[in-house]
Amino acid sequence: MRGKEMVRKIGASRRYEPELAGLPAMTALLVLREKVIRALLAASQRPEPQITANHPTPMDHNYEHLRVGMRDLFTALRIAASSAFMGLLHTAAGP
Repeated sequence: MRGKEMVRKIGASRRYEPELAGLPAMTALLVLREKVIRALLAASQRPEPQITANHPTPMDHNYEHLRVGMRDLFTALRIAASSAFMGLLHTAAGP
């Protein structure tokens, strides 16, 4: 995050403080991790949807295609949506 000028080191300590210009980017990363990536990873682990609508809407079809596509992408990239991977995402985005 220092390389992206989102945080700066406080003196000679091991502590950091956020840069004002970096706050929007950090907020976007946090929202992306919590609301998008985590949901896609969780959904991609189910081989079949648990609950199906009696009359699926176009949005239901789009979500199912997205879920299957993400599962296939993770398989191709050899990424497992495990708790260890989620921890890696948490570390990468930072607190």
